[in-house]
Amino acid sequence: MLIFLVLFKLVVSLVLAVFNFRVNRNTIYLSGVLVVIALFGLLHYSIFASDSPTMLIFMGVYSIPTYYLVGPFLYFYFRSTLLDNSKIYPVDYLHYLPFFIALINVFPSFIRPWNETLDLANQILADPNYLKTLNLGWIYPSYFNMIGRPICMLIYVGLIIKMYREHSNELYRNALPDSHRILMKKWLMLLLTVVTFAALSYLAGAFVFMYTPHVPKQTVMHSPLTLIVMIAFLMIPLLIVIFPQVLYGIPIVKKKRKSFDHFLNASEVYKYVNKSDDPLRDDALRILDSIREEKWYLDPEFNVDILASKLDLPKHHIYYCFNYIIKSKFTSLRSQLRIEYAKNLLSLDMEMDVELVAQQSGYSSVQSFNRAFVEEEGINVYEYINKIKRK
Repeated sequence: MLIFLVLFKLVVSLVLAVFNFRVNRNTIYLSGVLVVIALFGLLHYSIFASDSPTMLIFMGVYSIPTYYLVGPFLYFYFRSTLLDNSKIYPVDYLHYLPFFIALINVFPSFIRPWNETLDLANQILADPNYLKTLNLGWIYPSYFNMIGRPICMLIYVGLIIKMYREHSNELYRNALPDSHRILMKKWLMLLLTVVTFAALSYLAGAFVFMYTPHVPKQTVMHSPLTLIVMIAFLMIPLLIVIFPQVLYGIPIVKKKRKSFDHFLNASEVYKYVNKSDDPLRDDALRILDSIREEKWYLDPEFNVDILASKLDLPKHHIYYCFNYIIKSKFTSLRSQLRIEYAKNLLSLDMEMDVELVAQQSGYSSVQSFNRAFVEEEGINVYEYINKIKRK
């Protein structure tokens, strides 16, 4: 059963990372939390349920530093969600200090001969109680990791609570609906509660194991406390299933997006924006005005990432604005503006080299320029030039 729970967490984390990263980068931290928690499960399985010394070496020795990443990942997720900003600053790398301390501590195991490590793993498999006296680290005893992991999680729970109290008012800008803010607060509070419960139950289980004279393998696997820990960690991915809409960031989208089958001229998108009463209407106008006035579309590399950086707006805000307010795809708008610019160049000089027109209009090659021209005008650029010349 434990293996199936681990696989479930890994699948959820993979879905988070693959399908949501482009829209909402905050989810990469949540995905990281799920991956590390899944590794927790594999660690527990390798010690108390598996007979594979190789698995135990990788999960119980080489992966030890990874287990200290739950706290930092969770902290970054809460912060980026509260502040709607996924930027990482130089000082943030201090949060990885527990990881590097654990890495240095476990380093002797990386250089120890494989046969010695294999013998050690077999001793632990024969009697997991051997872990209680294991001391192979450079900085602190190896057995400290059993209580060090949940303690690190609880420290970060405290940091998150402090941060939440300081920045909860910044969860949304005032313009956004209260329903969005309420749902996100519920999600964050539930997530924090579940993580706290999981860390406390894990710490309790570690203390019971550490200070009980001799604990048989089967007792650990079938104890009520182990079941509580498993349920607690399972609740984290289950919460994501219950609150799927929060994964796409702020704002929370409940309405269906209309298809873009209709053709919109780049200048016509303003009428949709001006009619909108959406809280992010001003952002949509700012996006349109900036793209037009600054002519960022003339950069061949111009994309949503660059736009988000220039406007200092989260990517999921920009996607939301295009999908639900501007009602046009970013790529379509960019292409229309480029072709419009190219036509203006040709109107000034019909003899202008097509390759030069393509370059100045934001295309890296004549081929891509010609394809875009056909999509927008129905004819290729050479036919367009001949058509204009005949007039």
